[in-house]
Amino acid sequence: MGLFDADNGRLTFGGDEDGDRGFSLSGERKRTVAQVSAPVFYVLVGALCLWLFAYISGLYPYLGTARDDTSSAPGVSTSLGKFGVGVSTMLLFEGQTAFFEYESTSPESEITLDVKPVTTLGYSKAMRRIRGEAGGTVEFPIAKTGFYRFRHEPALGRRYGRTRYTVSWGAR
Repeated sequence: MGLFDADNGRLTFGGDEDGDRGFSLSGERKRTVAQVSAPVFYVLVGALCLWLFAYISGLYPYLGTARDDTSSAPGVSTSLGKFGVGVSTMLLFEGQTAFFEYESTSPESEITLDVKPVTTLGYSKAMRRIRGEAGGTVEFPIAKTGFYRFRHEPALGRRYGRTRYTVSWGAR
């Protein structure tokens, strides 16, 4: 028979006084961190493997995407919404072409796009500055195999206005 424990709200079957607990129907199931984190880990690793396969095979050449909406006035800068996902540093090979696909939707926008070796300080000589409402693709040929950093940001030194843009980056 079963034994009902009113204090804990459990119905226990098969237990005895010698320490055999049997099994219980408690209505709640507590999961351990290992039981929850293992499936999440496998899903994330699987997604990363699928993305890496698509990137290496050329089916999906994108490494990331971002958007930014920033307003600035003399002495004040306010971010109205930033979002980005992806990797900004990647091993690129000689002969590849790194690229940014961008769309700037504000007449005052001024953004800087650059792909440079991680050991280079400041901007590269190939850096591009986009002003006003514009859209398109900027390409950066890779001359030497190495780790490169994709950099996008509102242009420094702008006095005032609103910068609103979306950008995606990758390599072919």
